[in-house]
Amino acid sequence: MKKYYNCYIHIPFCDLKCKYCRFASIWTIQNLHIEKYVSFLCKEIEENKYNNWKIIIDTIYFWWWTPSVLSEKNLEKIFETLQKKFIFSKNIEITMESTPNNITIKNLENWEKFWINRLSIWLQTLNKKALEEIWRWKKWDINLALKNLSDYFQDNWKIKNISFDFIIWLPYVKKWEILDNIKYVLKNYNFVKHISVYMLEDYYNPDKIVENKFDEITYPENWKNLWLEEKDFFKEYSSIKKYLQKNWFYNYEISNFAKKWFECKHNKWYWEHKETLAFWMWASWFINNTRYLNADNFKDYYSFKKIFEEKLDFDDIFLEKVMFSLRTTGLQKEIYERLNKEKIDFFIKNWYLEKKSNKIILLDKWVLVMDYILREII
Repeated sequence: MKKYYNCYIHIPFCDLKCKYCRFASIWTIQNLHIEKYVSFLCKEIEENKYNNWKIIIDTIYFWWWTPSVLSEKNLEKIFETLQKKFIFSKNIEITMESTPNNITIKNLENWEKFWINRLSIWLQTLNKKALEEIWRWKKWDINLALKNLSDYFQDNWKIKNISFDFIIWLPYVKKWEILDNIKYVLKNYNFVKHISVYMLEDYYNPDKIVENKFDEITYPENWKNLWLEEKDFFKEYSSIKKYLQKNWFYNYEISNFAKKWFECKHNKWYWEHKETLAFWMWASWFINNTRYLNADNFKDYYSFKKIFEEKLDFDDIFLEKVMFSLRTTGLQKEIYERLNKEKIDFFIKNWYLEKKSNKIILLDKWVLVMDYILREII
């Protein structure tokens, strides 16, 4: 029997290291280092125990952190290896995450050769001062990327789904500014089919759980006085949501908005607990209700070491379903009936949650306390 899988490809190299980044990545690009990593990545694909012709890959997602640094030669090697081991579905979705500086006509044409049909581009903000503060690419890089996309789409639509990422709560970004940025790109660039709006987490919380050395990274102290007040953050998020919905972008997950048929199929599969293959350092697999995690450093990864292997039972899967459901479509009756009724009634009564069309949804202004609500109702 044939089975359909997601596939993650992680490329831990960046042209620049963002000041807010808390993940393992190398930001001084060295071609030899990248080639070594790609060679081992392909070896991992070739030797993994799930390689067989009964597996159909329905989505491939190149991510974490700047996969767009890969050369045509690197991509060719990865795709050749994947196609030797797996079947690509007829309607496969292949996403490439990219920074603005890598949106060149040459790259767009190269990506097209490898059936890449979805781009997720990290704009974050159009505020020049904020971009400099967080060590992102310059405003003119973004403008050039937008121009290159416009030129490409004049006579070519093979890359059909373009997504832009924005972040609320960046330093120097004023109230309504991210909303104005989104209005600008949608009014001037009709090829945009997907918008992601993320929240910069507050890492000053002394109660945060430290799982690795990257969790201990904090922001510069002066950022506390340079970002929106919490009450304005909620207004910004709510206004963005209303504007996007008015313009036919529906909210299929807390941070993700898409035109109909342009949702990220890969992410939807992940949220629905579909089985996932992952090839990279720190990769998280999910096969047969078992989660595997590769080593989180190059030395151990190149030795095929795993950090852990965890078999999830019914309760584990249920808890994750609760979390993903609240972030996406809402808690269906068969889910919320198994939760703490007293706590759910309390949150509904106090306008944290709302019962709507026989499901329970999270109200916009409580997005930042969703984790607290989850802990209480489970």
